[in-house]
Amino acid sequence: MKKSSLVILFASALVCLAGCKPKSSGMPFLDYEILNEQAAREYLNPVHPGVRGETPFWNKFAFKFTYAPAFDFDDVDGAAAYVFSATGGDTTLFFTSDTPRAALSPIWGELPFGKIDLSVQAIGAEKEPVGEPQSRSFTKDYPFIGPYESVSDDYMGAAVRAAEFIHNSPIGQLWLKTGEPDLGYRFNSYPCKIWSATVQCECFLAANKPEYKDEALKVARNAAAALMKYSRPADEPLAYFPPTYFRGPGSESLSGVLDRNQETTMFVEAVCAAKALLDLYDATKDKKYFDFACHIAETYRALQGADGFWPMKVNYFTGEPTIPAPCMPTTILQLAQRLKDQYGVKGYEDMVAKSEAWLWANPIATFNFNGQFEDVEVEGHEPFQDLTNCVAVDCIDYLLAKPKPSQAEIDACFEMARFTEDQFTLWGSPLDVAFGEESVQEVVPFVYEQFVFQVPVDHSTAGVAMAWMRIYEHTGDLLALAKAKTLVDSLVKVQQENGRIPTVMYNEDPENHNDIWSNCTWQSIVALTRFAAIAK
Repeated sequence: MKKSSLVILFASALVCLAGCKPKSSGMPFLDYEILNEQAAREYLNPVHPGVRGETPFWNKFAFKFTYAPAFDFDDVDGAAAYVFSATGGDTTLFFTSDTPRAALSPIWGELPFGKIDLSVQAIGAEKEPVGEPQSRSFTKDYPFIGPYESVSDDYMGAAVRAAEFIHNSPIGQLWLKTGEPDLGYRFNSYPCKIWSATVQCECFLAANKPEYKDEALKVARNAAAALMKYSRPADEPLAYFPPTYFRGPGSESLSGVLDRNQETTMFVEAVCAAKALLDLYDATKDKKYFDFACHIAETYRALQGADGFWPMKVNYFTGEPTIPAPCMPTTILQLAQRLKDQYGVKGYEDMVAKSEAWLWANPIATFNFNGQFEDVEVEGHEPFQDLTNCVAVDCIDYLLAKPKPSQAEIDACFEMARFTEDQFTLWGSPLDVAFGEESVQEVVPFVYEQFVFQVPVDHSTAGVAMAWMRIYEHTGDLLALAKAKTLVDSLVKVQQENGRIPTVMYNEDPENHNDIWSNCTWQSIVALTRFAAIAK
């Protein structure tokens, strides 16, 4: 049995020991003394450790760890053993192993938090030093120790207020008044992601706040009409794909991104439009939205490579790849799964099977969850150089949304959730210097987005919360539930009186809509809504 399976079984046993009696709200009782002890034990197990010649070490560029790491140090000729020496502050701890790639589990629980200097010295049969020591410095981050501040348990109310903010701000009102993308809201320069999220926020508001229904659906229809209007024609390679990038008056602040991406598009982002159009179809029963979403899915099926993957970035007019890296296919798979499960649309089984095989053989096996963002240059990045929680979260969301995920899928998702915590979640952190903002201490716990963007982001915080919710739903692990609750509570904590959830979670200007990514707000709404259902 895999180590992750044992951890899940152990966690399930703790659920019973904790006396999981529901409170009046429906939430299980969370005994934090037991959960904190469980967390401390789990932090001694490395996350997806590499094996020379089999599994690469994903943590070459990682700078902080919550779980005991293992590093890809070299074997030394003539070595009989390896002495590990780790120093943090005034504390130095040692252990010996027969491999230089051993996890730091024997000393991890006793090491102080903050900067750690690690040295690995090969020794011979007579315990004499052999060769030069190998070294690595990193930060040991604080663990989960609950409970954390909880400002409200009205999670559904928080979700509705967030959607109200999108509607009442120029993000929604410009669509209502003009029916066209107004670049006064600068992120409208990202149509697939932002116009689509606006449609979804408005559909949610229409369903949950009757007094907004007519206006909200008008906003959604206008944004959807623009998505369809500016999409590629039916006889072109990227048939029905809306653009990733859109230039117009007001988009000058994004000119660097738009200049280097002329005539290109992020291949996977048309999924955002398809999902939004399906949401609008659900809200209106207007079949043109359903048909357009199906056309997008058909283009994906037609362009899938024989080996199961699609390119990450392509020429918007020819469909030819502009960089060799593959896109992460999980959201495409989610679209196919939704068409099948919710609407009975068949014919994507072969596409899904090939793409899943690629998924298991590549990112799930290697943990090369490199960032794929429209505003970050990915060309030239080494493997593992810009890891992100978002790619792992999408994998978890796809695999555990299946009606009956396998034990192998649950195990893999548990390991990916640990990765998102290890590398991107801060429960309370000594990383003031690394993050460069004293104010980040005011919003912990939070999740940051990627190695090259190390700031608290609501989308990432919501996404990792969702991952732990999925783990809880399939395993009953109360520690997973406690982690999810803590992160969702952070979203509520930073929400402002007008409903605004800052994308960068320490941005405090309640009237500034121009630094809000509406897709991030939508992710927060999804997480808040899902947790509201769990809590009740």
